[in-house]
Amino acid sequence: MSRNSLLASTAIAIGLGLPMQAMAQSSEGNVGLEEIVVTAQKREQSLQDVPIAVTAVTQENLQANRIFTVNDLSAVAPGVTVKPSAGGISTPSFTIRGQTSFGVVAGSDKQVSIYVDGVYIGSPRGSIFQLPDIQRLEVLRGPQGTLFGRNATAGAISVTTRDPNGDARVKLEGSYGNYDAYRLRATVETPQFGPFSAYFSYVRDYRRGEIRNAAEGTLWDRSNSPSGFGVKRSPRWLGTVDSNSYFAAVKFEPSDSFKLVYKYDRNDDKGTPEGTGFIGYDAAAGGGLLGGVLTALYSSQQTYAAPDGKRPDVVTNAWVTAREQRVQGHSATATWQATDSIVVKNIFAYRKATVFAPSAIDGVGTLTFTPQVVQPFALLSAVGQIGAGFFALPQAQQAAILGQFAAGLTPLVGSRVAIVNSQASSIAKQWSDELQVNYTSERLQATLGALWYHSDDEAGGPIGQQNTLTFGTFLPASGVIPLGNEGRYFNKATSLAAYAQLEFKVTPELEIVGGARVTYDKKTSSFRWDVRSATTGVVSPRPLIVPPEYSKTKPNFLIGVNWKPNQQTLLYAKYSTSFVSGGSTAGIVYEPETASSVELGFKGDFLDNRLRTNLALFHVDYNHFQSPQSTTAANSVAAVLPTLTTLYGAATAGELISSLSTFVVDQGKIRARGFELEVTAAPTRGLTLGGSVSYTDVKFPFINPAVLAGTGGVFRVTARPKWTASAYGSYETEPLFGETTLNFRADVLYRSKILFSLNPAIDIYASRSNASMAEVKGFALVNGRVALRHLSIGGADAELAVWGKNLTNRKDATFALFTPLATSANYVAPRTYGVELSIEF
Repeated sequence: MSRNSLLASTAIAIGLGLPMQAMAQSSEGNVGLEEIVVTAQKREQSLQDVPIAVTAVTQENLQANRIFTVNDLSAVAPGVTVKPSAGGISTPSFTIRGQTSFGVVAGSDKQVSIYVDGVYIGSPRGSIFQLPDIQRLEVLRGPQGTLFGRNATAGAISVTTRDPNGDARVKLEGSYGNYDAYRLRATVETPQFGPFSAYFSYVRDYRRGEIRNAAEGTLWDRSNSPSGFGVKRSPRWLGTVDSNSYFAAVKFEPSDSFKLVYKYDRNDDKGTPEGTGFIGYDAAAGGGLLGGVLTALYSSQQTYAAPDGKRPDVVTNAWVTAREQRVQGHSATATWQATDSIVVKNIFAYRKATVFAPSAIDGVGTLTFTPQVVQPFALLSAVGQIGAGFFALPQAQQAAILGQFAAGLTPLVGSRVAIVNSQASSIAKQWSDELQVNYTSERLQATLGALWYHSDDEAGGPIGQQNTLTFGTFLPASGVIPLGNEGRYFNKATSLAAYAQLEFKVTPELEIVGGARVTYDKKTSSFRWDVRSATTGVVSPRPLIVPPEYSKTKPNFLIGVNWKPNQQTLLYAKYSTSFVSGGSTAGIVYEPETASSVELGFKGDFLDNRLRTNLALFHVDYNHFQSPQSTTAANSVAAVLPTLTTLYGAATAGELISSLSTFVVDQGKIRARGFELEVTAAPTRGLTLGGSVSYTDVKFPFINPAVLAGTGGVFRVTARPKWTASAYGSYETEPLFGETTLNFRADVLYRSKILFSLNPAIDIYASRSNASMAEVKGFALVNGRVALRHLSIGGADAELAVWGKNLTNRKDATFALFTPLATSANYVAPRTYGVELSIEF
C-alpha cells in the first residue's frame, strides 16, 4: 500500500473508526451534538436539513486553528485547499472539487464566490481582510449557481458577522507569541437605547516575518509615478503580518417585525509578502547563451537558493517592499416580517479595495549587473541580432562585434537587472443591492430574489510604470524606476439577475426542489499601454485598446429530490449548473466557464445526536475553464501570441506582450468526481471527536490545442490534491473550581501529493536543480490549544489559553513557478505558538 493510501485510510479510520468505537463507550448524562444553524439557502436552517455539501466552521474551530482570513481555511472543510497566490501575493487561491480559482487577471472573475453578510465580494484582492466578529463561516462545495449566482462553479464561502444584541459589555483579548507576535482585540457593546443597539471592535495584529531578506534596505523610488507610492526600501523580514481592523454595527429595530442593520468593516494591511524561495535556473537556456548570462549573474554575487524545495531561512528578495492595502465596506440589511409566512430582506452594499504589493515572483527580484556578465550578455545580444550566422564569421570579426556590444553594456555595470518582478496595484469599487423574499407554508418553501451589481476596477502597475518587469529590464543603481511599458486595465461590469427556488413537500417525507436563475452580464474595458525605447528611454504611447462590449444572458437551474425517512436522516439527489462570466483581456476574448454537477448526499444524526455523519458523492463537468496566464511563462506567450497577431499584427503583438502581464485563456474541459465525508461524535460528556476525508479524481477530457502546444503536448493535473483529510479531538473537564473548566483541543489537517509541473520534460532543467518542485508529497499540519475557561476575575469572565499552529514546523512548498530564468516557490507558514487571555465584563 502506498504511503498516501495509508494516510487516507488512517484519516478514514479517524473519521469513522474512532466515533464508532466511542459509541460503545456511551455514558449517562446530557451528551449530544448541538444543532448548527446555517444560511446556505438564504435562510436560517439546521445544517442537517440542508441538501447541500456545506461545512460550518464553528467558533471553536476558528479559535483553535486561529482562522482570521479566508487564506487560513485550507483542509478545514473536506476537499478544500486555500493558499496565497504565487510570488508572495496574498490573493487567495482556492481548490474545491477539482477546480482551482484565482481571479487574478484584471476584469476576470473567480470560480469560488466569497460573501460577507450576503454581499458578494467581486475583486479577488478585495477578499484579503480580517473580520473580528464572525458569527458563522460556511464553506459550500460544488456549483451554487441558483442562489449564489455567477462565479460559483467550484463553491462559495459565506461569512456572517453578528448583529448587536443590546447587552452592554466589554470584551478584551490579547495574545503574545513567537516571532514577536501580538494580537489585541477590544469589543465594546452598547446597551439598548430605544430601538437602537450597537457595538464596535478593533483588532491590532502583528507578527514578524519568518524569512530573512538578505537584500534588505534596497531602495526603490516610484516618485515619478502619480500613484503616490514614493520611496520604499526592501524589508528585513518577509511574511510579516501588520494589520489593523475596524468593525462597527448598528441595529435599528423599532418593532418585532422590522429591523435595519448597518455594518462597516475596514482592514489596513502594511505587512510584507511571503518570502519567495529561489530554487534554481536553467544553465542550458537559449542553447547555453542565455544560460551563460544567468550563470554569470547568479555566480558573481551572493544569491541564496533552496533547491531542496523546503522553506529557507534566508532569501534574496530585493524587489519586495511592504504592502499598501486597504479593504473596506458598508452594508445595510433591512428585514421585514411581512406576515407569518413571508419575510422580505434587502441588502445594499458598497465596497472598495486598494492594493499595492510588489513581489519577487522569481525568488530574487533583481540582481546587480556585474562586470562578469558583460561578455556573456554581449554574446547573447550579438547572436540575438545577427542570428546563428554570427558563429560563421571570422574570429576577428566576431571579436569586433562582441567588443561593440560590450562597450554598450559596460555603462550598465552596477545597475539592477530584473528577472521576473511584479508591482501590481489595483483599485476596485463595487455597488450592489439584493432583494430577497422567503415564503413558508406547510407544503411549500419559496425563495425569490433579484440582484443588481456594478463594479469599476482599475489595475496594472503604478501609473506610468510597467506592471511585470522581466529579464532584460535594466534599472538604475539609484533605484529610480523609469516610466514606460505601462499596461493598465480599466474594467466596468454590470450584472442583473433574478432567481427562484421552490421546495414542495409531496409527502411529509418526500420533497422535490426546483430552482432557476437568469443573469445578464455587461462588461466594458479598455487597455492603456505604451512602449519605452531601451536605447533612447523615450516613452511612446500606443493607441488605446477598446475591445467590443461583452454582454450575455445566461440561465442556471437546479432540480432535486429530498427524502427524510425520519427526523434524523436526510437523503438527497440533485442536478445543478453554474457559470463564471466571460470577458476580454485587451481584446483576448474568453467564453463563460460552465459547470454541470450531479450530487448525491446523505446526512444523519444517530445515537441520540451523539454521532453525525454527512456524505456527498459528486460528478462535475467544467467547460471552457478560464485559466489565468502570465507573459512571464514561455508556454503562455506561445499560446496567446497567434491571437494577438491576428488582432493587431505581428509588430504590435510583439510589443504588446511586455505590457500585457496577465490574461485568460480557455484551457478546455475538466471532469471531477469523488466523495466527501464528515463525521462528528460526542461519545461522553465533554468529549467531541471529528474528522473528514475527501477524494477527488480530476481528468482533462479536452485541452485547448494552443494551450497543449505551449506545454509540449503534455498537460498534467497540477495544484489539485486527490485526498484531503482532517481530524480533531476536543475535551472539556468537569469544573475544577467554581465554574472553571480545562479544555484540550488538537487538530490535524492533511493534504495529499500535488503536482506543480505541467510537463517535467520542459519545466525541469537538465541539471535537475529544480527537480524538487515537480511535485510535493503529502503532509499534515498539527494545531493545538489548551484553555482554562470561565475564570472568575473580579466578577468578570476570563479565559487563559496556550496555542500552537503547525506544531511540527512543516516547511513544504505550496506554490511553484517555472521559467527558464528561475524556478521559485512559496511555503507553508512556520510553527507559531503563544499565550492568549480574554476577559469579558
